[in-house]
Amino acid sequence: MTKISQSIIKTLSKYKNDAICGKKFEAMYLKGESMPPTPPMQLGNWFEYTATGQLPRDGNIPEPKVLKSGKLGVDYVRMESQVANYKKMIAENGFEVINTGHVFTKNEYATGISDVMAKKDGRLCIIDIKTSGLLDDRWNDMGWELESLPDKHNLMIQAVQYTLLAEEEFKEEVDFYFAVFSTKNEHDCLLIRVNIDDTSKQQHLVGILKAHKELESLKKRGFKPSKKYRECAKCFLRETCEFAQKTPEINEIYY
Repeated sequence: MTKISQSIIKTLSKYKNDAICGKKFEAMYLKGESMPPTPPMQLGNWFEYTATGQLPRDGNIPEPKVLKSGKLGVDYVRMESQVANYKKMIAENGFEVINTGHVFTKNEYATGISDVMAKKDGRLCIIDIKTSGLLDDRWNDMGWELESLPDKHNLMIQAVQYTLLAEEEFKEEVDFYFAVFSTKNEHDCLLIRVNIDDTSKQQHLVGILKAHKELESLKKRGFKPSKKYRECAKCFLRETCEFAQKTPEINEIYY
């Protein structure tokens, strides 16, 4: 049985809306294949490893981009300053780090991996670390503008799932924080405590069970390829996938 991560829930919704190829979903979540990291992902992995010592999911130590001179690339110099901001944020807010990379295992259907487990004011808490160039973006679904965050389900779902898993695992109330660090400059960062009400938790539990049933059903029926040329052209499976669209399909419009 495949345990449901918050990433699976989001990507399963995309598949149902024909926004991601089923074969790509299958490769990533059922066969354990990984997409090659993009430059922003590499930067984020390096930042998190340098700040916390936590390795990425693939277990490899992230290497920074280095110029011919041997110096760090400008993006990495910027994030080196953000590492200092992270450590200052932890110290000045009184977080006592317990561990990094804790895998939640107690729930029968769901799982997740926390970036940082800590104590603050005697309470257990999760700190999830993000790097983003969208700290003030209200309109982008991945933007971190504060007033719009309660409406951004794809960002907030992680806070709900990880809080549920941690409270089940440790048998106590758990607080959740996002620590968000700008990739655009060396100063901007946010510390966000997400207060989750009981209704949101109950709705999410229902969502986990629904996703579990849907995924188990899809595993039996099989996943459909999207066969969209523009998606296939940038997919990491394009060289080996028998369903990859090699030329643009005909699109019809009416005028």
